[in-house]
Amino acid sequence: MSSMDFENRKAMIEPNDALDIILASAHRLAPVTVELAKIDGYVLAEDIVAGHDVPPFDNSAMDGYAVLTADITGAGEANPVTLKLIEEQPAGKATDMKVIPGTAIKIMTGAPIPAGADVVVPIEKTSLSGGRVDILVALPLRNNVRSAGEDMPKGSVAVTAGTTVTPVIIGLLASLGYATARVRPKPKTAVIGTGNELIPVEEPLTPGKIRDSNSYTLTAQARACGADVTRLGVAGDTKEDVARLVGLALDSADVVVTSGGVSVGDYDFVKDVLAEMGAELQFWGVKQKPGKPLAFWVLGEKLVFGLPGNPVASVLCFEEYVRPALLKMMGRGHLLRPVITAELTHDFKKKPGRQHFVGVRVTATDRHYQATVNGRQGSGILKSLDGADGIAVIPKDVIEMKVGERVEVQMIGLPEDH
Repeated sequence: MSSMDFENRKAMIEPNDALDIILASAHRLAPVTVELAKIDGYVLAEDIVAGHDVPPFDNSAMDGYAVLTADITGAGEANPVTLKLIEEQPAGKATDMKVIPGTAIKIMTGAPIPAGADVVVPIEKTSLSGGRVDILVALPLRNNVRSAGEDMPKGSVAVTAGTTVTPVIIGLLASLGYATARVRPKPKTAVIGTGNELIPVEEPLTPGKIRDSNSYTLTAQARACGADVTRLGVAGDTKEDVARLVGLALDSADVVVTSGGVSVGDYDFVKDVLAEMGAELQFWGVKQKPGKPLAFWVLGEKLVFGLPGNPVASVLCFEEYVRPALLKMMGRGHLLRPVITAELTHDFKKKPGRQHFVGVRVTATDRHYQATVNGRQGSGILKSLDGADGIAVIPKDVIEMKVGERVEVQMIGLPEDH
């Protein structure tokens, strides 16, 4: 794509081609070391190998008595087996005492299984009297015994590279003694709105003005990906103001996301500013609705997305193109949402030539899914995505779809699976 002349770069391309270009340009960020207490949400850059068994020794799964299975064969409430109590073993302490026939050691949850013992009888299935304990139940070999390495055996890959760190994984790392781990950084992402018509959300509306919603929505979308995102506010409709905010973004961010200013209006300065800064335009215009004016640049290792200003187009373009790029940069293995096939619950008409992305509600029956368009559609009707479970993808050459026809739906509420 980099060798294309400018006129070809301005030609509209297919959505799949746009995504391919973006992902080819998005490089995984170089690994960094992060301490365990701050590692949640990062993606592991290397396999985590167990340096020892977890648990490191056989231990008791509950409070009770460590005994020999052979001693309690046939035990029951009507015919208890009486054993001599020779020791009490709390968690965190090992004992030199050995369980031999006719003896028992009282043991707490998590304490090492003493030598000789091969079963733990729960305390509620016993009766203690002086220095002896009555066992009121027969149990099989190693019942209530947690074996060394049953969670993670030494030398095993406990967590693979590309896994997003969750609270449970933090617990696994801690149990293996990892105070730090190598992870992919969270891409620094800057979000910029453009347009003189935009005012801060806290200001009252005046004639000709609307409140800035796109920069807040896009910032939240970037944060939901796991990015380290900064909202830089709104650039006015002057080349100087656009250049000021874009320059500030490029100074600090790996990814810059602008909203508006990429069409063909007299005040659409984003393309000119980026060209003067040396950014290489990869494409401008995608055969899709909404979101046709989408533009994408590369400046060194930095990515710049010029999203349309209409709210629905902006949200959908982020979902389809920016999100996968951010996920790849932070090392995720899966970049795209699950796709299902659903039956339309009503007719759908459109003009040919552009692929349509349509917010839908998805319901499941016993044998199939159904998709219902989520209210009135339009590039400026953000409410059309509120409550949508998925995005129906209508092929570019389709003119009409009838009730019951099947359509592919990207399930935007579910984590990526491919």
